[in-house]
Amino acid sequence: MLISLPKALLDERMRPGDPYFNYCHWPYDPPNPGTGKLRPSVLLFRAIADMPHGEWVRQIVQAIQRGIGDFRSVYGIKQIDGQWALEIYIYDYARQDRIVSIERLVDVCAGQLALPKTANAKIPYFMFSFDLTEQAAAQNGTLDSVHVYIGNPGSEVSSGIAYEFTSQGRQLENFYFFFNAMRHEQEIKDKMQCSVFFESWNFPIEDLYRPELKQCRTICLANKRTCDTIYFSGVDVDQLLFFLRWQRYPDAFTQFIDARRSQLDHLLYDVGVDYRVINGGLEFTKHGIYGIF
Repeated sequence: MLISLPKALLDERMRPGDPYFNYCHWPYDPPNPGTGKLRPSVLLFRAIADMPHGEWVRQIVQAIQRGIGDFRSVYGIKQIDGQWALEIYIYDYARQDRIVSIERLVDVCAGQLALPKTANAKIPYFMFSFDLTEQAAAQNGTLDSVHVYIGNPGSEVSSGIAYEFTSQGRQLENFYFFFNAMRHEQEIKDKMQCSVFFESWNFPIEDLYRPELKQCRTICLANKRTCDTIYFSGVDVDQLLFFLRWQRYPDAFTQFIDARRSQLDHLLYDVGVDYRVINGGLEFTKHGIYGIF
């Protein structure tokens, strides 16, 4: 570990009545009783311990928890080129009647975060996210951009659109499409192949649409500017461990989870990979694990 965290953060426990949410902040029923077992935030703090700017990140995360409450925020702990990255997602499905807005988050962080002037409050966004980078830490919490998500009506498939807002303006980032993992297998395969970043004739689709992971609850496919993404939502702890080994997460992080498997089997996890095909070969550009805190 690069920093020393308070031990309590790596041993936080579920209490009676604590909620269970996935990475879309949709509720789910836990597969096993969870009272007294580890909270999903434990994975977040274990990853933070290995980040060079981890102490600053810890302070921000705990400021968010104090400001808007436990189990209200989603984390995405990622590996990019062998390095940790962290994105925070804040949901409020009330849209224009939202309570947790971009401006409120800045206020509750009491000067620890500064986001660019962004989306008008009348835009019906249901979620926004931001990256807690080393650069932001070096800039005393000044973030260069925020990502804003809105709905995408017009299909039987649940869908969303993401835009990036900076001080210079806004631009389209990606589209998301959600499928029932059990009922829509053929539609998932068809959607994956409708992309300039995927060449199914070069390798089996199962190299990406993994049999070990597709037995989950929801599959989300995203079309991004330079790649595509597949998310497996609602995987169990054994599937999570498969994902970590498949995507070569740091051994210490994987071993931390493996050693606590019985204390993490009440949770469902969400995992995803950014990918593209380069010269006929499948390339993974980013890997993420998602949970709530």
